[in-house]
Amino acid sequence: MLQLVFGRSGYGKTEYIRNRIADKIDRGETQVLLITPEQYSFISEYSLLEQLGEARAHAVRCLSFSRLCDECDRLYGADGRKPLTKGGKAILMKTAIDQVRPDLELFEKKGSSAAFVQSMTGIYDEMKSCNLSGAAVYAAADDLDTDILRCKMRDFSRIMTAYEALLGDRFADPANRLTRLYDQIKDQNYFAGQTVFLDGFNGFVAQEYKILERIIAEAKAVYIALDSDSFGTGDGYDLFAYVNETAGILQRIADKAGVPTNTLQLGENCRTDYADLRRVEQYIFADQAPETEIPAEHIRLYAASTVTDACNDLALQIKGLLRCGYRAGEIAVTMRDREKYAPVLASAFEKYGVPYYADERQPVTAQPILVFPMYLMRSVIYGWRSDDLFSLIKTGLTDVSDSPDLHRTENYVYTWGINGAAWKRPFDKSPKGFSGALSDSDRVQLERINALRQSLMEPLVAFQKKVHGATPRQISTALFEAIKAYHADKHLQQLAAGLAQDGASALAEEQGRTWDVLMRILDQLATVLPEKPMALKDYCALYALVTHTEDLGEIPMGLDNVQVGQADRMRFNNPRALFILGANEGEFPQTVTSGGLLSDNERKQLAAHDFKLYSFGEILNLQERYFAYKAVSAPRERLFVTYTATGRADAPSAIVTGIQALFPNLHVEKWNPANGLDLVDTPQNAFELMSGLYDSTDPFFVALRTYFSDEPQYAAVQALAENRTPMIKDTATARKLFGKDMVLSASRIEDYYNCPYRYFCKFGLGAQPRQKAEINPMERGTLIHYVLEKLLSEVGTKQLPDYDRKQITALVDGYIEQYFKEEMGDPSDMPSRFRYNFRRLSKMLVDVVCRLAGEFAESDFEAKAFELPIDVDGAVHSKVIPLQDGGSLRIRGSVDRVDVLEQDGQQFVRVVDYKSGAKPFRLADIVNGLNLQMFLYLFNVCADGSNPYAGVPAGVLYMHAARSVMTVETKSSAEKDIAGQEDKAFGMNGIVITNPDCDIPAAMEHDLAGKYIPVRLKKSGVGGSLASLEQLGLLQRKIEALVADMGNALQNGQIGQHPVQAKDHDKTCEYCDFASVCAFKKSVTPRTYDDQTDSAVLAELEKEGESHA
Repeated sequence: MLQLVFGRSGYGKTEYIRNRIADKIDRGETQVLLITPEQYSFISEYSLLEQLGEARAHAVRCLSFSRLCDECDRLYGADGRKPLTKGGKAILMKTAIDQVRPDLELFEKKGSSAAFVQSMTGIYDEMKSCNLSGAAVYAAADDLDTDILRCKMRDFSRIMTAYEALLGDRFADPANRLTRLYDQIKDQNYFAGQTVFLDGFNGFVAQEYKILERIIAEAKAVYIALDSDSFGTGDGYDLFAYVNETAGILQRIADKAGVPTNTLQLGENCRTDYADLRRVEQYIFADQAPETEIPAEHIRLYAASTVTDACNDLALQIKGLLRCGYRAGEIAVTMRDREKYAPVLASAFEKYGVPYYADERQPVTAQPILVFPMYLMRSVIYGWRSDDLFSLIKTGLTDVSDSPDLHRTENYVYTWGINGAAWKRPFDKSPKGFSGALSDSDRVQLERINALRQSLMEPLVAFQKKVHGATPRQISTALFEAIKAYHADKHLQQLAAGLAQDGASALAEEQGRTWDVLMRILDQLATVLPEKPMALKDYCALYALVTHTEDLGEIPMGLDNVQVGQADRMRFNNPRALFILGANEGEFPQTVTSGGLLSDNERKQLAAHDFKLYSFGEILNLQERYFAYKAVSAPRERLFVTYTATGRADAPSAIVTGIQALFPNLHVEKWNPANGLDLVDTPQNAFELMSGLYDSTDPFFVALRTYFSDEPQYAAVQALAENRTPMIKDTATARKLFGKDMVLSASRIEDYYNCPYRYFCKFGLGAQPRQKAEINPMERGTLIHYVLEKLLSEVGTKQLPDYDRKQITALVDGYIEQYFKEEMGDPSDMPSRFRYNFRRLSKMLVDVVCRLAGEFAESDFEAKAFELPIDVDGAVHSKVIPLQDGGSLRIRGSVDRVDVLEQDGQQFVRVVDYKSGAKPFRLADIVNGLNLQMFLYLFNVCADGSNPYAGVPAGVLYMHAARSVMTVETKSSAEKDIAGQEDKAFGMNGIVITNPDCDIPAAMEHDLAGKYIPVRLKKSGVGGSLASLEQLGLLQRKIEALVADMGNALQNGQIGQHPVQAKDHDKTCEYCDFASVCAFKKSVTPRTYDDQTDSAVLAELEKEGESHA
């Protein structure tokens, strides 16, 4: 007898099945079998144990189809073939595809991709679940009208046939397991005398139907529970159409076997006594709804603003239920898109202290021990790429992973651009980059870095030798030996022990399972692949494919955890409360199409030719509606439905609109800070709530701030919420950090006035960005300074005009080569691009020197000093600038060039700065703390009477020592155009002292044509960037006041985030190395100033001077 037990969700089908089982046991029957879906087996066994007691429950065998296979293997013996894991299956499928690729009509080019292998594995599993062989697939192709679909089916057939040939007598594919089960039991009368119950199913695959044929034909009685109240209506779009089709197939199987079929329709909701929940179950997807209104007292709709809001609210509601006496095991959470919600939900549960069980299989692709072999192989395959080597180290499973020298090694590799074969040779350059000769500390550091390099590379080089020309088995063995050589197994044990000690016992236990997975993968690669030489790159590709198919299995279900799962695979156990996440249009119920290698239309074409597969659009969408129905009808007491409502794109789904249609007066709740006390549950949640609503004046949140005010992290929240300007409150700490008597480079002053907070990060904390040893603007500038200093010192400014271009070129090239040897080591060790970039500077430098020769031919000033040091004990003693607290500030630095002129018993002094980049000169910048470096140098050189260059300040000049891209109007005018543009590009800017006769500017450029200095003789007189001696004195006083203000501010802990914002200084934050730090501030107030002309600045200085007089 076949008994079909029908009833809507919650109508007592499972209770009926269990009661019938109890009756059978009470009557002394000993052959009772209950078959459920795999994910429902734990709940079924537990429920039977509760109902029957331990002794009676032992009389019932609770199996799933897979466990039935295991039992029959034990009873009748397995076929001796080695079961394929998911990974082994992927390997064999890839091998089959490669074998037949030349014969493929449509997929020849796609066959090598991992995505195609996975898709083809899915197609194979679907075909086998429908009891379709490769031959049947090929035969079906002949009847098709569409060329593309015909080609696809033939390709599928070829791959399936090749795959099954590889299986042979060696391997057993899980997709064929039910077919093997059928072959085992078809002649054994296995189910004879048994009473068989099936519960929890809504459909079966073809292979399961074959087993059901034997069950129905052989068993004494068969009871099958199905969700439906419309069997026999023939409505293909009914809510239970999919289930009704299943029932029809079962009835036909019984008719064929001559077994009578009885049907039982259960008509009363036994799950809930609440009228609103009953109404939802009965009418949510019905065509008509009852006219009478009832209150929705046990249903809650929540419109979340974000996924985080949705998960936090859900966790908070669950904690409320737990406080009201609910057990965690009586609560379930379901959603349709688990990947969207799972990580956020896990975080929310942890924050609110909710115990839960997630019905999911855990991927292994991010596990350290599984990633380790991947980067080990990649290091060899791709020739010792630094990214791969450091990824190997950072798995945490090598002997050098925790080395204190790791960051030094990483910095060294970054600095020198180490890659490839350079890893196999000892490192011999300075860890500091371009720093000339190695110091003793450099040598010690280099020795430690090389020790780490050697520890890393020795096992890798040994592995490389072993895998050359090796078979898959030999490669697997070599991988295992390399893993042992790095002691990765011991490091994994240490990781697990540390996790266990920190209370993360589940993660600790997981590490042991990852080791088992790795061993299984290496074993499958060794045994499944043929014993012939294989390229390591191909082996690595297969390893990657396998790791993406393997998983850690499921965490065993606890007895009292909130059950969390995806709606299409979750089996509810009559929860008292159910939460639905993501009830949005297109998400739940999900709008789906079959996709994959067979489109929806192609599946319909196949169905039209009596070749029916399971998954295509209409069926899938009917199933989705059924999943939604199962979810809303699952709870006994409370239903919580959440959807996101952030805009038009987030429309509520039929779940929400259906409930609203049934209960028009049901209020949709949203997050409301006015419900402060109701939003608080745990200290962590309360602190987060307080932080998010720090500015609230509500008494509750004021009380929360008071409660947490002594917490260490409160100050950070307070500073962020109040947008406080950073400050070092303890001035003693500030003095220790910056010093009482400061000696600073002149460039640091500009750093401070660019942004005090950047100065603090850079020089207070010492947080310096890493620098590559490459030709960046800084290194290019260093080379320019070096060459010009050496050349002018050797030749002299008076003799330079006598040199022609060829002689100058020889000198420049010689100094560049010398610089290479002194500062960067052997040029032959540098990358060719590096050497090319340095040598291309030769042409530019020759142009600069030729320009200097022309300038000195027109000038009475003579270069007397190069790289002149200014310091406390330098050639020039820096001026002491007193600070408010009794401390002082002095500058240090070196002047590129000092030129002097002896005239009328006085020595006039100008300083020249070589600039490798173009930067405009404006006095408005100078008086606001920017670009004042050269003025500080000038005033210090002139004021220090102990040095031979002291005298009257004559000016500051900036020489643009780099070439620009030039454009010409016509070919005939090219020479003239280029000459004019070069004059403009190389012309110096800055400021020059003037006097009544203008003899000082004329001494700098005899004809005052403006070619070299920013002064020109016009009809109206001499004009340009000029300042009197008195004005330079006012400028000096202003600059020294800026320096003093900076020193006082630092010693008072004033390090506010105030980046300068002015003309040509509008990208201070954009190019700041510490911009990410300021992301923790609501807003930043820039320091601004007006773009004044030089004459306006001088006039303002004069007014200030008068006010101080």
